[in-house]
Amino acid sequence: MFRRQESTLDPDAQYPADLKKLGYFVDKNGCFRRIDAPELFFDFFYTNNDRHNEVRGEAMRVCQRREVMSRLSALGLKELYLPTLSNNKPKGPHIPILAPVASVLKTRKRVIVIINDDTYQDLGVLAYRELQREGGVNGGSVINFTKGLVNRAQANMNVPLGEKLAKDGARIEKEKHIPGLIVFNAGQLLYSHKLNQALSNRSWTALARKSITHDPVKIHEIENRVEGHRTAAEHIKTVFDTVIKNPNFVSPEAEVYVIAIENGVESLLEVLDKDFYRYADRITALAAMQSPVGAHQIHNPDVKTFLLTRARHWETSQHTSGDPAQCKASSSDYISKAISNKSTSTKPIDWLETVERGSGHRADTPFANIREAKVTIAVTEEPASDDGFIDATPLCPTFGGGNTWVGECVFTQSIVQEAVLGFFEEVARDPKGYYNPNFTLDPPLSNVDSRFDPIPDEMLNPEKKELLAAQEELRQLEVAFNAVPEDNPDLRPGHQRLHRRIIMKHRALRELEEKVLAAGALGLGDAKDVRDKWSVPTDGVEWKEMKRGAPIPFAGVQADSNMVASAGCLGRVEEELAKLELEEDEE
Repeated sequence: MFRRQESTLDPDAQYPADLKKLGYFVDKNGCFRRIDAPELFFDFFYTNNDRHNEVRGEAMRVCQRREVMSRLSALGLKELYLPTLSNNKPKGPHIPILAPVASVLKTRKRVIVIINDDTYQDLGVLAYRELQREGGVNGGSVINFTKGLVNRAQANMNVPLGEKLAKDGARIEKEKHIPGLIVFNAGQLLYSHKLNQALSNRSWTALARKSITHDPVKIHEIENRVEGHRTAAEHIKTVFDTVIKNPNFVSPEAEVYVIAIENGVESLLEVLDKDFYRYADRITALAAMQSPVGAHQIHNPDVKTFLLTRARHWETSQHTSGDPAQCKASSSDYISKAISNKSTSTKPIDWLETVERGSGHRADTPFANIREAKVTIAVTEEPASDDGFIDATPLCPTFGGGNTWVGECVFTQSIVQEAVLGFFEEVARDPKGYYNPNFTLDPPLSNVDSRFDPIPDEMLNPEKKELLAAQEELRQLEVAFNAVPEDNPDLRPGHQRLHRRIIMKHRALRELEEKVLAAGALGLGDAKDVRDKWSVPTDGVEWKEMKRGAPIPFAGVQADSNMVASAGCLGRVEEELAKLELEEDEE
């Protein structure tokens, strides 16, 4: 029997966690682009070898996480290590979360908590598919949300901080401008003693192996787990017990608003379902993103009532509008008479407001209100439908998730983030007496096309499709060109190559526009826009305005001689006129 010795096996894939060595850079907008081709983003499928793609992808994600942590630190969010509750990284099992330093956090009157998904979301990262593409490091992480939180508070106070924060890589200089934001870390619950680092399942599978054919490093359920963080639900309970319910970090007078994403919703509801009054006393309101949990899975009537009265849900939409401000589903059980107590105040909410020192009372919580509301809310078990499936009754009022079909990308959109903050501000105006109103539901989208709707892409003629695709490609090339830093000599060759490509693309687009115009494939308005553009010089391409010629008879009407000539018909007209003159002479 023959066997192959380990020493003869191919070595495992290795890639450095260095952006430059990987061939990428961060542009002016915070996007990760290729050095030799700035118009291209990160390509995961670099080779046809899955292991090489896996290790190289993780090396890239390490660089991206490093950039996220650096920028969040500049905004005042530091890594807080559990169980030591220290900002200094310990030498031993630990799980980091993000939060302002304790001296700042405990002064905030309102604290927002983000509970991330436990599958692919690393600490501070919302969606790698956004972070590695147009969204960049800001849009694919909680950076934009952090800036938006500060900007929203500053707008209410008329303080001109927004312009500074709008710049890529902005920094918050004063502690009074740091928001009360805590980011959980349900995705990185594995601990590597070798690296002294918390890892996600995906990062763990990318760890170095003996050879490229060896199995992944085995997970020891005792040694590679952190006590109190063995599951996402345990992690949530531990952070609530040691941080949120700890007066050294969060003031007892503070209102706590929770945003839970995908499986983070499931883990949070698992905790609340088992011990509602221990943990819900610190939750003023809940915003759920793409929840996988149905109403029939909640068994605690207090949790059901809380969700109906003080929670809202945003999810992707197929048959209804994606408008995050428009309710598309709500439980028929919710008939609250307490809606008459809703506050009519419109006072602005300051997310940087501090607690009153020495107030000596806990924040208003919905405990008593929930007990009262249960009298007016019929909480019933969902009956099975005739086909055997459980009716999909929503957990709480449900809204459109914006313009995306991917669940993890719902909260990356600014319009959804603004809708969530708008909901929290409604609650903050009356944190003790708030109840969700009875919403008017958004009707399903009609299958009948409105005459005012834009023409669907599949109904466009081939020439118009080709033109739109070329225009979009040129737009993306110009965005990439303008985002490349000019002061980096390593980027100059790729920048120059991209400039030449843009010039060629402009020329190709002009030829395509002429072709589409000649075919009559553009509508009246689009055709006029194209002709108007031709009179304007465009990046190396000299557009020439066609001057009107003398009117001549053509096809029974008076036509512009220059237009007839450009169509190649002028000589033909003269020939036909000459024939007519000869016929008249013969007669």
